[in-house]
Amino acid sequence: MPIPGLSPSQESSGPLSAAGGEAVYTAPALEKGLDILELLASEAEGLLQGVIAQRLGRSTPELFRMLSVLERRGYLNRHADGTYRISLRLFELAHQHPPLKHLLTVALPIMQELAEATRQSAHLVIHYARRILIVAQVDSPEPMGFGVRLGANFPFRPDRASSRVLSAFQPVAVQDELIAELIANSSAQLSASKVRAEMAAIVKNGFHMAQSETTNGVTDLCCPIFDHGGGAVAALTLPYLHQRDVRIPLDSARESLVSATKQISAKLGARADRRE
Repeated sequence: MPIPGLSPSQESSGPLSAAGGEAVYTAPALEKGLDILELLASEAEGLLQGVIAQRLGRSTPELFRMLSVLERRGYLNRHADGTYRISLRLFELAHQHPPLKHLLTVALPIMQELAEATRQSAHLVIHYARRILIVAQVDSPEPMGFGVRLGANFPFRPDRASSRVLSAFQPVAVQDELIAELIANSSAQLSASKVRAEMAAIVKNGFHMAQSETTNGVTDLCCPIFDHGGGAVAALTLPYLHQRDVRIPLDSARESLVSATKQISAKLGARADRRE
């Protein structure tokens, strides 16, 4: 956003003084582009150029060239109705990041085996920018199944099984930060002590299993994935869809999920005590 009281030339001329004397450098054009991407990332239906300008407090001509460049570079798609929508370009770049790429390389074959064994879909979730992001997904081999779209992201709220698991299996300081996020994003009146008690129960079990709070007929099964660090780096969720023709019991599906996450964690270098 423009800095009040400064002309464009002043904005780019050098650092500003922040609290504590630390220099804060500005790059107005870059910030303008990032503002656009961050706005459209949360808009599934896309926005017209005029609406984007209004939301960002800028003029339409001011954003025209920026939108054109982002479209040409593949970060935005412009649809026939004139709306701009964010593309999967940033998602593709994220997948080239070595730690995430390694996680996906290790997890996907095991997720495929899990889907075959349980006859259910499965998706891999990470915590990113105060949201949960689906970074991998495999479909159920059955004609019917419950799936979540690859690249989908949701608010980091306590009604999501993966949010609970990602928060539960963390060092205390990190868990405190995540619990604060859960409470801030929830419409219910929650206390930190109540949330911590729920986290403790999940840790004691080693997994989360409960009726889905968002989809009828689905039981959420979710387990943490560890690497060599101190906390869960991802959560593997198996939304168990109850079907007449699926013969794999819920408890068997849970055991398969626990086994799959231990395999993934071991391949990522997790300590043995974190996999038990």
